[in-house]
Amino acid sequence: MQNYRTALCNFESIESKISDVINLPSWNKFMKAFKDAEHIYIVGNGGNWAVATHAAVDLARLTNKKVFSLDSTCYVTSIANDAGYENVFKKWLNLYADKKIKSLLICFSATGTSKNIVNALNWSSKRKNFKNFLITANLKNSKKKQNVINLNLKYFHSAELLTFMLFYEIVYQLGYTCPSIQGEVERRKKPQG
Repeated sequence: MQNYRTALCNFESIESKISDVINLPSWNKFMKAFKDAEHIYIVGNGGNWAVATHAAVDLARLTNKKVFSLDSTCYVTSIANDAGYENVFKKWLNLYADKKIKSLLICFSATGTSKNIVNALNWSSKRKNFKNFLITANLKNSKKKQNVINLNLKYFHSAELLTFMLFYEIVYQLGYTCPSIQGEVERRKKPQG
């Protein structure tokens, strides 16, 4: 019989990596772009898609920012069928992004090489009102790319968790807070009027 207590998942000390990341010059540049943006779009594939949609919801509800993520599977499959999966995010941005509002595109990609992510980054780079950032687990040759936050991680699960944790760091760095569990319990006890 296997002893499950000895089989520990390697999370690469991600909690200690938060301070490494937020002390990077690219993080400061990212935070400035985030603060300046009126609209923020977040995209990712697979587990990063789940992180992107959850981060968009929490950033929108916990800050004063308008944050969007493509979370319609109907839309994704429709565009993938018509234009190819490599164009899903680019087509969504082209259709939904306001061409006049100061915007930020945040892309998650563990490798930094997913075609649909690269195409979205290229699309936003051609827009005067857009800035963009790639948050990646371990992008080789990241020095050649601007606006990259390289997490320097080995595993997908570590990158997804750290990326998610960093979005709560954004909430705090913008001067907001996250609700506590006990605070939410107390709020629900109060009569709703």
